[in-house]
Amino acid sequence: MKVLSLSYRPTECLANRISLKGRQRLAPTRTPSQAVCVRFLSTVTPSGTRKPVDDKVPPPGTTAPRKLRIDLKPGPVKPVTLGTDHPPSHPLSKPTTRRSHYHPPRHLHPPKPFQVELSAVELAKRDIAEASQQGVLEAPPADAGSLKRVFHQALQLLKFYFRGLKAINTHRKQVNAIRKRVKSGGALPTRAEVRFIQTFKQDAFKLVPFMVVVLIAEELVPFVALYFPRMLPSTCVLPGQRDRIAFKARSDQLNALFRNRGAYEAMYKDGERTGFIQVRGLKDPVAVCGLLGLPAWGPSLLAIWRIRHHLKVVAEDDDLLRGEGYGRDLTIRELNEALSERGMIPTPERRSADDLRDQLRWWLDSAEVVPEGADPVSRRLLLIGLIGSQK
Repeated sequence: MKVLSLSYRPTECLANRISLKGRQRLAPTRTPSQAVCVRFLSTVTPSGTRKPVDDKVPPPGTTAPRKLRIDLKPGPVKPVTLGTDHPPSHPLSKPTTRRSHYHPPRHLHPPKPFQVELSAVELAKRDIAEASQQGVLEAPPADAGSLKRVFHQALQLLKFYFRGLKAINTHRKQVNAIRKRVKSGGALPTRAEVRFIQTFKQDAFKLVPFMVVVLIAEELVPFVALYFPRMLPSTCVLPGQRDRIAFKARSDQLNALFRNRGAYEAMYKDGERTGFIQVRGLKDPVAVCGLLGLPAWGPSLLAIWRIRHHLKVVAEDDDLLRGEGYGRDLTIRELNEALSERGMIPTPERRSADDLRDQLRWWLDSAEVVPEGADPVSRRLLLIGLIGSQK
């Protein structure tokens, strides 16, 4: 028998007996104050008793059923094909995006005829009363009699017209300052400044005939505002007169739209293949003037000149609008003016700011595409025909 050697001191004693495969050997012991390094050998004692067989273990010769594999990785969700035979198990959510109106307005019914039920004197009284409520004119004293009230209103009107004429001179100085800034190499004028200069030119052209009317017969101003609104400078128009002028202009454009629809359809059909219409080839320039809100009196050559000049101004305005966010900062009143200048009158159900901007963006995107052989005027003439045809 080979006994493993153990290193220990003489003071150690042998006391323990360890059974190794039925044989005995001595193991060193130590006192509590001594440390002994001992390497033990493990032995396996055969047991005479057999463990009970597990009921879950299948008998030999049989295969255990395989468990289903569980895939813990989340796989991609396969799209569900919608059909009439297999409807979806959950309702579909509606899109939250706003419906876009990216096309010109379409009018189904002709407008009501523009009628003024009140006389010119009653209209003048109503315009003065509305201006007094808005603070444009000073209201007469509460205890004023009828004669004193009439004198007070006439005096306030004279002051209003005088301030309007004086404002034209102030605008002249502002326009000269803008031109001087651009000429000296400063910033280019914005769209608001360009339109301000255009308005000043129109007011300066109307200044002399309007002064003649005011100095000779002031009471004729309401008639001028009603029947000849283009004679009034913008600085000498009361709020009620301005709204009435804009309403009458839109009504005239809608009447021209329904009255000359056949001419607009033929016009669009002629230029649909090429993508533009030459201004010299217009068969009915008076109809185009009516849709654009331009004066239609005079010979055809004069009407063609008005159309060409107007569309050139519109083309320059289109470039400014694209550079300033496609009308992002325009008010509803300014959007209506821009659309009216392009022959588009919004329908009653599409008068929100977003709808007006969508219609303006349609015009800007469509006019930006210039086919070969076309110019800005001829391309916009095709759009006028498309708007008039209501397609």
